[in-house]
Amino acid sequence: MWKVVTGLNEPNKVSNFRPADDKWDLEYLPMKASTAMECGAAISIEISGSTTTGYYTLAGVENASGKDFKGILAEPIAATDDDYATAGKLKGVRVPRSLYAKAFFTVTAGTFTAVDVGKTVQIASTSLGLDVDTAGKGARITEYISSTRGKCMFSLPATETA
Repeated sequence: MWKVVTGLNEPNKVSNFRPADDKWDLEYLPMKASTAMECGAAISIEISGSTTTGYYTLAGVENASGKDFKGILAEPIAATDDDYATAGKLKGVRVPRSLYAKAFFTVTAGTFTAVDVGKTVQIASTSLGLDVDTAGKGARITEYISSTRGKCMFSLPATETA
C-alpha cells in the first residue's frame, strides 16, 4: 500500500520508480537520519567505511561496495517530518520478492528508445530514475514505454562486503 500524498484535484505523480507487477512486498525498514527522500526513490543499505550502518538510504548509481538495491521507497521523508532527524525511523519500502520483479522507471538522463531494451545502466545520482545512456550495474532495462518511461529489473549480480 502506498501512502497517499497527492492532494485533492491534483494529478497523480507517475515519475520515479514504482512496482510494475505483483512481485513486491511492503516492508518497514530503519532509515538514515536527516535525509530527505522522495516517494519512489531507489533505496539501499548505507555503507560507512567498509561496513554497513544498519540503516537504509538513497541508492548509489550502481551496486558497489555492498550497497545493493533493496527496494523502492513507498512514502516520502521530508525535512518537516517529526522524525526526520531520527536514525532508525521505520518507513515503508517496496522490496522485490523475486529477481524478476519489474519496476516502472523515469528517464533522468539520456535519449531513451526501444533499442535500449536489454541494456544495463546506472541509477541516477538522485536515486529517482535511470541514466539510460550510462552503462552501469544499477538496473537492466526490460521494456520501452515512451521516451521518458520504461520498465526495468534490479536483478544484476549483487556485491558482497567483507
